[in-house]
Amino acid sequence: MKIRLSIIFLSLIATLQASAIDLSLQQCRDMAIQSDELIKIAKNRVTQSNLDRGIAKTAYLPKIDGSATALYLTPNSKVGDAMELQMKGVYLAGFSLTQPIFTGLKIVTANKLAGLGQKAAQQQMEATTMDVIANAEKSYWMLMAVRAKIDMIDAYIMQLDSILSYTTSAYELGLTTRLNVSRVETKLAELQYRRQQAKSGEELCRLSLCRIIGVEENSEINLTENIDYINDRLVFTGIESRPELHLSMINVTAKKHDVAMVRADFLPTLGLQLGWNAFGNLKMKNYMMLDNGMIYPYTQSISYKGFVGALALSVPIFHWGEGFKKVKKAKIEVENAELELEQNRKLMDLQARQAYNNYIDGFSLIESARKAFSDASLNLEMMKDQYEAGLMTLTDLLDAQSQWHTSYSNLIEAKTQLKINEVDYLRSTGEIAMER
Repeated sequence: MKIRLSIIFLSLIATLQASAIDLSLQQCRDMAIQSDELIKIAKNRVTQSNLDRGIAKTAYLPKIDGSATALYLTPNSKVGDAMELQMKGVYLAGFSLTQPIFTGLKIVTANKLAGLGQKAAQQQMEATTMDVIANAEKSYWMLMAVRAKIDMIDAYIMQLDSILSYTTSAYELGLTTRLNVSRVETKLAELQYRRQQAKSGEELCRLSLCRIIGVEENSEINLTENIDYINDRLVFTGIESRPELHLSMINVTAKKHDVAMVRADFLPTLGLQLGWNAFGNLKMKNYMMLDNGMIYPYTQSISYKGFVGALALSVPIFHWGEGFKKVKKAKIEVENAELELEQNRKLMDLQARQAYNNYIDGFSLIESARKAFSDASLNLEMMKDQYEAGLMTLTDLLDAQSQWHTSYSNLIEAKTQLKINEVDYLRSTGEIAMER
């Protein structure tokens, strides 16, 4: 009894673990975004870029530093023939305030670059999000397509079961040969093999989708979308929303700021430094001759406390043309970035146009596949009736079923391909992240 209860308990746990999930396409997108590691990394990089911007802003502010040093030197240092410096326990302490006044616009440019870094990190996160969404949607439709093909094979098997029953009865009545029965049985066994292959493919697709949306691998997934729904409202919108294009544009702007950074290295700089310093316990030992001719030893302590201020100006004068060459090199980098931007723009535009053409062509493929499937279905019904009436051979009937199977499979693939073409087009234009 205990063993039976344990088995029931374990079965209940397995049932709960393998609970079914009703999954819409929007839920698939949302769950994929929430669970994907690459998106989490991209979000961390956005946070890092925000911190970099904050760090860059601190360069405008004065820096305050403190220092303290204790020295213990032995033996005493000789200064001349009689004087000694005793540095046992000498201390130095103080603080300083440093304020940059002019740095050749390097601080301003660094802040602009940090701002561009924020924008680049945001665009990179959007590109990563789009990739995750596209991958999730494709996996969703692939699983639906495999399941549709399994249903198609099941319908095919039911047809063959009916033919096998009829052919077997005809054989028992002496109206056909055993060979015909064997041919139907062989075809039925072949379909069972194909169905098993399709089930294996379905399992792989299910596992892949489970990983993408971040659920347990043994979770059952019920897809709630309808593959027959066709979105024919999409028009070509261009690539201005694509984050990769914005990244290339940001790169051009960053290269221009790099020119200013290089130029700043060869401009005058001015800075102000204020401080308070103290040192003490520095002792000087010496001898003093009195009026009576006697030599009198004495020790003098030296200490200091006070404020200090400095205004520092640095002016580059001659560096053998180093600055000119570095600026020229940086300007060439700007030119290269602009050329890459134009090249990327053309390639992305071509990719988007090809994706849109594939999307439009998908409608024609579906219409052709529907026409072929309708004709094959009608032909199969006619062949079946004629076969049962003894007016058609088994070979003709099996050929008609094979045509029906092929046309049905082509229709499923055409519908699936249209969905995938739609995803590819929206990804190529940067609009896939919009809720739809």
